Amino acid sequence: MSVVTNPFVSVYRPRLDAAPVRTHLRFADLSRRMTDAWLTNAGKKISPHVICRSVQDLFRVNMALLIVDMTRDTPQDWQVRFVHTYSIPTTLFDARKAQQDRQLSSLPEWASLGTEQHVIRPCRMVTASGRPEFGRIDETVYGIRIVCDRLVLPDPSGTGRWCILFYEVQSISGAGQPTRYDDVDLSILQLSREGLSAGEIGMALELSARTIEHRIAKIKARTGVTAFVRLLSATW
Repeated sequence: MSVVTNPFVSVYRPRLDAAPVRTHLRFADLSRRMTDAWLTNAGKKISPHVICRSVQDLFRVNMALLIVDMTRDTPQDWQVRFVHTYSIPTTLFDARKAQQDRQLSSLPEWASLGTEQHVIRPCRMVTASGRPEFGRIDETVYGIRIVCDRLVLPDPSGTGRWCILFYEVQSISGAGQPTRYDDVDLSILQLSREGLSAGEIGMALELSARTIEHRIAKIKARTGVTAFVRLLSATW
């Protein structure tokens, strides 16, 4: 799938240095805290914010926490409210627009493509099972690949009024335009991903560093990717 060049970008660049530095916990630690709060309230008819408060002010900039109000019968009418938003600057898509409180039916087209698989289906699954669900997402939409970990918590009362979705985004990358790589190109990409310099790659492949640099320049030109690091996280 080819990359759409800035189809909806209004670059969100928050001031990451505006807030004082806090000690942040890992995704697993925060998930455990929320799961413990959920277990403590099993069978109770509570607000989802009771569980969210267990991790208040402990989020990192690559995390998002949202509440899905499921009181409407039609999933497309479910309301999404963000408690914490992903806030790392990116030029690949408009993160702020995607994380506005809204009904699922009003999501932008590019943001709604994974709604059934990554919001509606997991919410229904945990509501039916009555148990939290941990998972990993590796999805490409409009040529943008998003890799993240996810926790889904159902309403502990068992009435299916709401779900909580918690994400930690591992990477967001653009794969560039579809292209074919020969064996040397594939080797260069892999060794670059492992952190080798052009000179070290040249030694491994029995080529000069200049040849490696020339190859990298040709790969970037063919794929339309100016930042080589974006290719290193792509699937080939």
